Order: sequence, then C-alpha cells, then structure tokens
Amino acid sequence: MMNKKITLAFFLLLNVSAFAQNIDYTYIKVDYTRLPLKPVSKDCVNYQPLIIADYLAKIEQQKVENQNAATKAEADYQQALKQYWTKRNQDSLLYENSLNVWFRLTPQQQAATPRPQMPASTVPVKAIANETVVEKTFNTDLLASTNIKLLGFTKLPEKALIIQMNLSGYEKDEAKGTTQKKQIKRGDGKTVDSTVYVYQFNYRHNIKLKIIQPDGKFLMDEAYGPSLGFTTYTSKFFANQADLDNYWKSVQSNEITNTQEKIVMDNLKSINEMINNNYGYVLQSRSVVVGYVNEKKLYDDFKDALSNAKNAYAIIGKKETNAQGKDYLQKAVTTWEAAMKESNPSNKKARVDEDVTECLLIDLSESYVWLEDFTKAQEYLTQLDGFKLSMKEKNIKAGIKAFLADQSVRVAANK
Repeated sequence: MMNKKITLAFFLLLNVSAFAQNIDYTYIKVDYTRLPLKPVSKDCVNYQPLIIADYLAKIEQQKVENQNAATKAEADYQQALKQYWTKRNQDSLLYENSLNVWFRLTPQQQAATPRPQMPASTVPVKAIANETVVEKTFNTDLLASTNIKLLGFTKLPEKALIIQMNLSGYEKDEAKGTTQKKQIKRGDGKTVDSTVYVYQFNYRHNIKLKIIQPDGKFLMDEAYGPSLGFTTYTSKFFANQADLDNYWKSVQSNEITNTQEKIVMDNLKSINEMINNNYGYVLQSRSVVVGYVNEKKLYDDFKDALSNAKNAYAIIGKKETNAQGKDYLQKAVTTWEAAMKESNPSNKKARVDEDVTECLLIDLSESYVWLEDFTKAQEYLTQLDGFKLSMKEKNIKAGIKAFLADQSVRVAANK
C-alpha cells in the first residue's frame, strides 16, 4: 500500500513538472544618451568653465595683518622690556638702600626685622603670532579645464554656458588629539578591542557657483551647498599619545596641504556631476533584462518577441536608429500583451501561469519606459506588486522602477 502511494505521488509530481515553465533571463547592454534634468536654451551649444581664486586677496590681506601684528608685537615687547628694566633698576636701588639700612641694625634689631628682599618681577615675553595656514594656490585655468566638462557641449566661448566657480578659501579648526576604539589584530592572530590615539580636525573650502546662459539668464548664483559642510580629517592611529605626537610634528604641515587640495578636487568633482546631471547629455549604459520561456514547444511567440527585443535594444539608444528600435520593441510588446490575455496565475498547468505572467510584466514594464509611455510602464509595475517575487525578480523590478522615475522626469523636461 505504501509503495502504491509513493508511486502515485511520483507520477503526480511528474505530471505537475510537465507543465512547469523554465524561465530564463538574458541581459542586453544598451548604450544611450541620458537627457538633462534642466535643459538650457537651444542656442547654447558650448560651455566655458571659469575658476576665480577669491581667497588670494584674502591671503594678501592676511600677510598685511600678520606683518602688522608682528610689528606691533615687537614694538609692545620692546616697550615692555624698557619699562621692565627701568623698574628693575629702581627696585634694585631701593633694595640696596634698604639692605644697607638693615645691615646697620644691631643683631637684636636684625633678629626682629625681616631682611629686605629684591622685589620679584617677570621678564616680558614677546607675543607669539598664531600659526597661519599657508593656502595652496592653483593654476585656475588648468583646474577648470581638467575638472569641469559639460558632456554634449563643446568647450568654446561663443554661445557658451558660463560655469563660474569662486573659491572662497580653505578653513580648518585646530587639530586635536582624541581616542578611538578599534579592533586590532595581535601578533598571536587574535583580534581585540583597543583604544588608539589620533589627531582630528574639520576643514572645508566654500565655493560660490554661477551658471549663466548666453542670453545672460542666471541658472544659479549661490554658494554651492555641498562645499559648505565640513569634512573631518583623521590621522594615522597610534597605541599611545607620545608616538602620535612625534608623528604629528613631522607630518602636520604636509597633511594640511593635502587636505587643501583634496577638498577643492572633491568639490569640483561634485560640481561636475551636478552640472552634467542637470544640463549635460551624458552617455550611459543600462543592462536591460529580458525574460523569456526557455521551452521547445508552445512558446514560439515568446522566441519571436525575444528576437525583436534584442534587435530593438541593440539600436534604440542611438538617436539616428531610435525610431527603428522602437518599431522592433513595439512588435515585441504586441506579442507579450497578446500572451498576457492568456494569463492565469492560479493555474499551474496554464501556458501563461504565475511565473510566465511575472516574466511578461517585467518585460512590458521595461519596454514601455523605452517607448516613453510611462503610464503603461507604471501600470505593469503595479501589477507586479501582487506577486510573490524571487529576490532576483525583486532586484530587476527595483531597477526598472528607478529607471522609470529618472527617465519620466527627464523626458518631460525636454519636451
């Protein structure tokens, strides 16, 4: 009786598996030009980056102030020194006179009278000027041409989008020693929690950003937000304060110089990404996922759709072949939507069962983004919400959702 049950279960499993569809995914690289979020006027075909080091004037002013402070400190010191010796001489005479008087006293009187003492006095000390950070200077023309490139435009002055960056100057607070908790691997191979010693300071370099169209319209004229925040520098760590101090004395100057260059480069990189996101025509690559049923029978229509989709995605990203690519993709969409009419997710024996339906919804949602029918793309993504997707399918869906959100805004901005 048990053997009969096992045999029956085996044939039932075999019967179900006969209707199970084998879903595969192919990945197609699509190169395309991402449209700008904030397209500039059509007559603007060039760009001109310009960096102005405003802080150079501040450096000159600091030099004057430092020199004035040093001159005043020297004058104050000499005046205090003169006053010190004048008073010292006066105190010395008074001391000698009082001492002579004391020596003339009888022993009994001396015992009752404290011996005169020379008045205490403090030798003047010259005021030490605060250590001035010598700011790094840049070849601003080279800095601009190397770090700022607006894609889709030519670097020429005529009919140019002006991208002007005013460097306000490097700022930092005082480096201070502190401790951190770190996991240290010992000589015996064990990892232990340890207290280590480091130096830290915060620094920044504010940049004011102006972006001006050829017609004189300002697209931006403000401090660049990310440059306003401070970055924290942390030195190498040491097991004790003494070793840290010895290290810091030898590297402090170089480390500060390095942070000056780093913060400017980081800010320019951020600005370059921002202007290309807003105004540039950026070459992008997207890995498009196309799902299909890998079966020899009953799915010839899926194979045709896959072929059309491959042809579409091979050319849809290029401006000159975009229309032809959309034609191919529309053929694939027509086939997939016809198959969707057979969708019966609750029936495992259906040709378009739950797995195949999920595959079709993924293909259709991606396709409609490229066809720029974002409402349809969202409808198919919403339908996917009702299915229990695998982790792979969830990741594919999340990628399509992000692509839809980005493309829909960009296409709308460029109409």
